[in-house]
Parts: sequence; structure tokens; C-alpha cells
Amino acid sequence: MHVGSAVKKRWPWLLLATIVLLAWGQSVTFQFVWDDQYFIQDLKSIRSLTFAPEMFYRLDAQSSYPEGFVLFRPLRTLHHAILFAMGGGETPKPWLFHLANLAWHCAASILLYELLLLLLGRESRSEGTNIRWIALLGATAFAVHPVVSEVVCWAKSLDDLMAATFVLASCCALLRWEPERPSQRAYLCAVLFFALAVYSKESAVPFALFCIPFLAWRTQRSWTSVLRLSAPFLIVAVLFVVHRHLVIGRTSQTAPLSGSYAQTLIDTLPAGPIYARLLAGVPPFCIDYSYMKAGHGLTSPTVMFGIVILIAVTAACALCFHRRLLLVGAGSLWLLLFMLPFSNVVPMMQFCAERFLYLPMLGVVVALAAFVALAHRRRLVMNFSVVIVIAWAALAWNRSWIWRDGVTLFVRSHIEGPTSSRLQDNAIAAVFNQPHMHPVFALAQRPAASSASIPSPAQPLPPENWELIEATLTQLQGLFPSNATVNSAFAISKARQGKAKEAIPYFLLAAQQQPKDALMWNNLGQAWIEAGEFDRAQEAYCQASALTQ
Repeated sequence: MHVGSAVKKRWPWLLLATIVLLAWGQSVTFQFVWDDQYFIQDLKSIRSLTFAPEMFYRLDAQSSYPEGFVLFRPLRTLHHAILFAMGGGETPKPWLFHLANLAWHCAASILLYELLLLLLGRESRSEGTNIRWIALLGATAFAVHPVVSEVVCWAKSLDDLMAATFVLASCCALLRWEPERPSQRAYLCAVLFFALAVYSKESAVPFALFCIPFLAWRTQRSWTSVLRLSAPFLIVAVLFVVHRHLVIGRTSQTAPLSGSYAQTLIDTLPAGPIYARLLAGVPPFCIDYSYMKAGHGLTSPTVMFGIVILIAVTAACALCFHRRLLLVGAGSLWLLLFMLPFSNVVPMMQFCAERFLYLPMLGVVVALAAFVALAHRRRLVMNFSVVIVIAWAALAWNRSWIWRDGVTLFVRSHIEGPTSSRLQDNAIAAVFNQPHMHPVFALAQRPAASSASIPSPAQPLPPENWELIEATLTQLQGLFPSNATVNSAFAISKARQGKAKEAIPYFLLAAQQQPKDALMWNNLGQAWIEAGEFDRAQEAYCQASALTQ
């Protein structure tokens, strides 16, 4: 009877876990991609748990490229070390890291369901059964929203998942806490969960500010008492910010992207319309927003649109003072506060990214669930919402496959657009990193995720493999006809097969596309020599020599 009662009460948990697996379970078969190289594959600190203390005081324990990734997320790094130990062997096992992401996303979805139950139960006049279905619908919407694919399917995004889960756990603990009772266990757990959240990712810090109005509503006490109750959260936030500053050596990740602080803030505003569309689950989706340019005028249409959205969200926060619409306002306030870390108020490395929405989206779900609970024609609204959620689930399942390997991720992203030079460089590097390309091309890759890779001759291949390599290069050249790296690689493949005359046009094209690269002119000179054109070879070598002086 007890077991049956527990199953009856927790069946939404099982349903949400099943939904997460159906939508994202295929990610367990995916490989490491992109920055996973720096945070997992090449990171020495996760190779042994003996490095665990260093994760809390050394920048170079966070990534294998600390000069480029100026961040402090020790709990994410520690979790990766535990996963590495669980997998055994000399290399990390991708399936284990993807499985961890699935488990955390499942936990976040379940905690959101519990949070919605607690919030709607206090504020909604709906019957208990209706509240349960609304909460389940809201949690399902979050679980299958297509914009979370970047977080769920990208192994290194474990930090977003952990931060969101711990923040939700802190919220639920505060809602279950009874201020009038002597036991403070739930309250202390809330503070502990918040500490775990910020040490997972700094994007959880705004919860300390959210706690002030949240505890005012929760306790109905004087502001003096509320500030006293909020103090532990504010202290944790301040201590973490100071700790982070000491480890990485500064508060911001980088200098302002647009040169000046004010211009950077202006150039971030066009991200507002993008985020609004993404929160609505409307394609296109994009893995890299580095195509966004700096130098916008304050009166440009995209900036003005961003300002309008910012004003609208800020105005919606005022609904916190409307008794009936309190949760709609609270959800808007959550969205506003948790977008602050990504607003370049403290300069960071980019203007926009889809993973930035994972934690702020929780507020949107709360606001929408509250709206559904208040709707007069609730059945119609819920039926419409179910259709939307099903559409999101289909988009999410289809979108997830782009993360299965590096070639698929970057090449498809380039084709589907919008593209950028960084995206193109990564697509080319991913193609050259395929096993059948390794024997011919050794990549001289700079230690930055956005760097180009220059192919150079490696070990010779048996003749039967050249057909596959040339087919790959032909496809690559069709995608990037104006890329010097691709044309140089095509020329090298011809030259290494003894086809110097066929290689020359591609070497020449590569040199014209990168006229200040001495390597391109040296390659052209060598090809002219093999073709017996010594005068032209001398011209190419002279050009290379002039560039190296």
C-alpha cells in the first residue's frame, strides 16, 4: 500500500524522466565536440581526484587553455573528474559524460515540476488535479524545449545543468521551510544548495537578489527581517565573487568586446530579439553567434527592438505587486535577474549564446504556468499548450542530432546558417580531424577554439586511400571555395600524389587568398620546382622571403 501510494504520487517524476530520455537519450551515443577538448579531453586536472583541491584555487585546473577561458567553475570540473574515474582507462568516455548531462537535465525538470506544484498550490485557486497537470505541462515544456539542446547535448555544458538544478533545489527548500517552526533545516539546505549552484557556474549569483522579494512574499515579515533572512545568500554570493576574482585575477572574463563599456552594452541589446524568439522555440537555432557585429548606433532598429523588449520585461516585473498576477511578475523578475550575467554588465566573451537561456527560462515557464492557471478557458489554453510542447519536442529531437560529432556540428551549422569565420574554421578543422585524413594532414592548430587550422604534409598514404581523401576535399571545397586552408589542402593532396601540375592552380589560389602567409608562397614555390618551372619558383620563394623579413 505504501509503495503503491508512493508510485501514485511520483508518477510524474517517472513520466518526466521518460520524456527526457525520449527527447535526448540519443545524446549518449554522441562524441565530444568543440570546447570539450579544453574542458574534458585535454584537461589534466580531471585525470585524478588528487587534483580536486587545485580546482578551487587554480585557473589552469579549469581548462587546458586558461589564457583563453578565464573562468572558475570548480564543481563542474570536480564532477568531470569523478566521471573520468568512473569510466576508467586513459581517455574520458563520451557516453558517460553525456549520460551525466541527461541525469542532471532530468533532475532539473523534476525539481521544476515540484516548484510549480508548490507555487501554484499557494497562489492558484485551481483544484489540486488541475495544478498537477499544469505543473507537469510546464516541466515538460522545459524538458523538451529545443533551445536547451546546446546544454543537454554538449558535454561541457554540465555547469549550466548543475547551476540550474541547485538553484531549483534551493527554491523548493525555501518553499518547504516553515519560518514559524524552530527547525531551520530546510532554510540551511537552501543556503547550501545556493552555494553549490554558484560554485557550479557564476550565472547562479543573481538568486541572492531574487531571494529578497521571494522571502518577503514567503514570510510576510518586515523588510528588516527579510533582509536578515536574505543575508546568508548575499554573503555566499559576495564570498564567491571575491573567491572567483582571486583565482582568475579579475572580475570580468575579458575586456569589453566593442572596445568601450558603453558600446558593448549597446551591441548586446540586439541579442534581446534573438532571445525572445528562442524562448518561443522558433527556429533558426545557432551554435555560434559570433556573426553579431559591434558598432551599433543607439537608434538602430535592432538596438531599439532590444530596448523595447527590455522595457517590457522590466514592466512585467511590476506584476509582482498584483495579487492575482504575482507569479507572472515573479517569473519576469527571474528572467530579468538571471539574464544579467549574460548582459555584458560585467564584460564577457560573447554577445549571445543559446545555453545562456537555460537558467533564465525557468522564470518564463513559471510565468506561463501561472497564466494558464488563471485562464478562463483553461482547457482550451492547455490543449493549445500541449500542441506547442509536442512541436517543441519534435524540434528538439531533430536538433539534438547536430551534436553527434564535430563534422556534423560545424558543417551543418555552416550550411544552415547564419555562419561566421570562426564557425567555418571549426568546420574545416573538424573535417581534417577525421581518421582517414590524419595520415596526410597534420593540423598545426593554435590553442584557441576559434583559430584556423593550417594543413601540412604528414605520413604518406597507400594509393587506394587517395580516392576517399580527394572526395572529402572536393566536398569541402564546394562548401568553402574561397578558403585558403581548403585550397592549400587540396593542392597538397595533389602534390603528394606526384601531380604537381594539377596542384599548382590550387597553391596559387591559396596564395592569392592569403597573400601575407609565407607558407602559402613556399608551397607554391615547391610545386613550381616539381613542375620544372624554376623561374616561377624563384618568384614565389622571393615573395615568401619578403614576408618573413
